[in-house]
Amino acid sequence: MPVTKAARAFTTFEVAKICGVFHTTVINWVNKGKLKAHCTPGGHRRIQPGDLVEFMQRFEMPIPPDLMSRDKRVLVVEDDAVVQQLLLRALKRLPGVAVTACGNGVEALMAIGREAPDLLVLDIRIPGVNGLDVCRVLHSSEQTAHIKIIAITGGDLTSRDSAFLSEHAQAFMRKPIGLADFRAKAAALLELEVSK
Repeated sequence: MPVTKAARAFTTFEVAKICGVFHTTVINWVNKGKLKAHCTPGGHRRIQPGDLVEFMQRFEMPIPPDLMSRDKRVLVVEDDAVVQQLLLRALKRLPGVAVTACGNGVEALMAIGREAPDLLVLDIRIPGVNGLDVCRVLHSSEQTAHIKIIAITGGDLTSRDSAFLSEHAQAFMRKPIGLADFRAKAAALLELEVSK
């Protein structure tokens, strides 16, 4: 099966076709902890493209070229439409990046449950579940603890919140955000080669 640039997690059936094995073999790999996967709310296993590539490299399996060159995924969580559009425009200028956005913490957690991004740009003061709580949820799960986070806010933070973010986010930026610095930080966290 030709593998297109993946912007989503694979099912166990898709992984079986990619690896040339039976579907039950993939389930056994997952159950034995050899292949990292997460379960959807409906109980289905989903394998992130990066985890599949790592697994195939570890066991010296041939990797389809398109799987290696997949786009990096970025999710922007920002409730201010103007700021959200500025951040999206800045990120879309990066090569090999697929960007999506939402406006609150509940939508963010649902989107991450469907497909974990490589980078989360997270406004701390968002409606419903705030950005700090989103961080807590992500870091409480092995499947999402690896997601890199750029936390942003226009408001003041308590010293406790600042300490929490310094431990759980890879970067913190205050609004108004310098877009050149923001883009450079995102590129560095995504490990992208970007010319100055």
